[in-house]
Amino acid sequence: MFIPFEYLKSLKRQFKAKNMKTAKQKGKLLENYITDEIIKRGLDDRAVRDGASGAGNREKRDVNTSMMILDRTAGIEAKNHKVPHIKDWWLQTQKLEKLGYEPILVYKLFGESLGDSKAVIYLSTLLDLLANKNENNKNSGIPIKDKWIVKNAIEILKKLLKILEKYGYSQD
Repeated sequence: MFIPFEYLKSLKRQFKAKNMKTAKQKGKLLENYITDEIIKRGLDDRAVRDGASGAGNREKRDVNTSMMILDRTAGIEAKNHKVPHIKDWWLQTQKLEKLGYEPILVYKLFGESLGDSKAVIYLSTLLDLLANKNENNKNSGIPIKDKWIVKNAIEILKKLLKILEKYGYSQD
């Protein structure tokens, strides 16, 4: 039985397209979950998944968020795969650090629930977060999720004061 070469090539393209769609859907599922969790926990009301999954010219993160980690914006790379390739994924995630983000790799493996997703960060980041949490708990009665809002408000007000001073308004 003879099967034309062009027909085989077309079958291969169809198979790749079908699997690519599935891979995109899996990635989208995890990115949406991460975004929903960030919003649900009050860390960033405006967090959204990047529709191009980091493929665009401007943003390289899978989740666009203003969520801060140790005075740096979080750069989240999401991976939803059957087989873990953490070393390769981490190398990709580290590129976000070069863009000024705090790199975070979030991954979920086949058969695991979204709630069982794991995050990979630098050990120093983890230890600094724990040290800051302990320090913050000692200093005030403001809940941790609200401290981020207060900190950002203070930064915005400082910027506003500089603008007002630039145009002749004073604090008096």
